[in-house]
Amino acid sequence: MNILYVDCGNRLGDNYTYRYYGDFYRELVANENVDVYQGIPANMNPLLAAKKYDCIIFGLGYFAERNVNAYKEIPGLRNCDVPVVCMLHKQQIMLKEKLYFCKINDIDLLVNAHITYKEFGELLGTAATRFWFSATPEIFYDREIEKIYDVGFCGASHGDGKIKGPTENLRDRVYDILKERSDLNLYWNRHTRPEHRIKSIEEYAATMNKSRIWIATTGPILDVSPRYFEVILSKTLLFCNEMPFEYEGMFVDGVNCVTYKNDLSDFEEKLNFYLTNPKEAAIIIENAYNHAISNLTSKHMCNNLLQEIKKISKEV
Repeated sequence: MNILYVDCGNRLGDNYTYRYYGDFYRELVANENVDVYQGIPANMNPLLAAKKYDCIIFGLGYFAERNVNAYKEIPGLRNCDVPVVCMLHKQQIMLKEKLYFCKINDIDLLVNAHITYKEFGELLGTAATRFWFSATPEIFYDREIEKIYDVGFCGASHGDGKIKGPTENLRDRVYDILKERSDLNLYWNRHTRPEHRIKSIEEYAATMNKSRIWIATTGPILDVSPRYFEVILSKTLLFCNEMPFEYEGMFVDGVNCVTYKNDLSDFEEKLNFYLTNPKEAAIIIENAYNHAISNLTSKHMCNNLLQEIKKISKEV
């Protein structure tokens, strides 16, 4: 397929802080003929006149853009005879504008990592599919190095009041418990700027692999981020808060992760158990890894989405 991939903010580089923005793009490049357009297109007509494309994809990085001008009608897009795919992302920010963009430009396929993909597809009157986040095993893998940290975490604290409900201030509440534990060797990086949290992807992945347990929590819309899969592929024990209903069966306590209650009433008990019972932790780690490496890598996710794109390419 000849694909035009539209991105904003140069978010496709190997060393970009949120590397997963470019994982799908890199898999596409390995398998298809891909041209990339960086920025907000002023008019699609010149691009489509210069080359015949089988598909246009507005990627994750495009929908991470906070410039309102990115979410307006693009001349030449609405009535083009090329299937248009939008990978809706960061829907807790400027959702109204992003959905307007999809509607006014009459897209053909909405892709979303959250359960709301169905609701949004119905709202827009377009095909919709779920795109699970994933991780790349060439970056996140077991380096067979010493586990020098008992517990690790890297991410925004989300302690700014933007998350309400049972997970409000969850990461800060976890840290408040751990910082009192002088018996633990703790890695905890919650710098407000992502480029200071992750100075290099290699360093970040190695630190994760050096940890016996890695803390993960659901995001602002109770979503599961790529971090869950990064931990699993690194053969580190995934320690995460209880799963929203839409993830039931995907992350199972005691099978491929360890879950703790949002009120943290069982957090220390479970933490102590798995730190003092490494054989039990190893069983969960191996279960999680075997499933993920066979089903949930970036390559798997790319292939699944390509099948959906090829379906609409035949229909348009």
